[in-house]
Amino acid sequence: MKHKFVHSLFIIILFLSSCNSAPEKKEDTPIQAAAEKTSGKFQYDMGKPEKKWTLPNDLLEISGIAWIDNNHLLAIEDIRPDLYLLRLDNSVVVEKKTPFHETSKQKFDIEDVTVVGNTAYALYSHGKIFKVDNWRDKPDVKEISTFLSKDNNTEGICFDPNFNTLLVSCKNASDVEDEKKSTRAVYKYDLKGGSLEPTPYLLIHKKDISKMGGEKLDFYPSAIAVHPKTNDIYILSTKGTKALAQYTHAGELKAVQLLDANLLPQPEGICFSPEGVMYISTEGKHGSPAAIYQFNSK
Repeated sequence: MKHKFVHSLFIIILFLSSCNSAPEKKEDTPIQAAAEKTSGKFQYDMGKPEKKWTLPNDLLEISGIAWIDNNHLLAIEDIRPDLYLLRLDNSVVVEKKTPFHETSKQKFDIEDVTVVGNTAYALYSHGKIFKVDNWRDKPDVKEISTFLSKDNNTEGICFDPNFNTLLVSCKNASDVEDEKKSTRAVYKYDLKGGSLEPTPYLLIHKKDISKMGGEKLDFYPSAIAVHPKTNDIYILSTKGTKALAQYTHAGELKAVQLLDANLLPQPEGICFSPEGVMYISTEGKHGSPAAIYQFNSK
């Protein structure tokens, strides 16, 4: 009888002990945690484009795109200061090519383009903006100088309808006192006032990008666009790290999505349709032609 009592007591003790001991929780690695954080917020599956258009040799170094309508994009490439009106069907057709600046340089470094009404704005890497009124018919071109220079390496421009401004992103130096060399800046150009605001609208910090991306990442902005539905700001990076960063309109980093370098070897152009369809252009590289990809939101 005593033996049975001791045995029963031992079983009860084991049962209570198992109830009070919680299973050991395995902590996520920084990469796993960042992946979960990113995937929960990012709207697009960057590994699965809806469509792809291969571009002709004239656009091998395509460096910027702007949405025109459901069948057309405006593009530039960074050798000649020309605007290319592209029709996107089963293949790409260059419907119109419009020169907007005379130059004797072999490579002029036009880096991005955006469209506001009947006006196209093309960005030069040395900080200058070309305003091309009536770009479809009789182009009237005005050169706009800013305080930015080739040291800033201006590569991204887009229209922000919320403030009636252009956003200009710098690939290199931010020109902000006390900021690290790795910090990148986005400036606002006031269309009504006709000037670039001296204080950056948004600062891109390497530590924030690395923390969100789950590993140490350099970030070199190559293109920028404002999402028409959420007003979030999407910024492409190329040169080493291929990535897409998503910021709120107030400048808070929401997500960082690493990009497949085989799919997008040199992503340098981004734009959205009014419905939020995203287009990204990549230069040709290693014998492969340039291309434009369409990504639909999830």
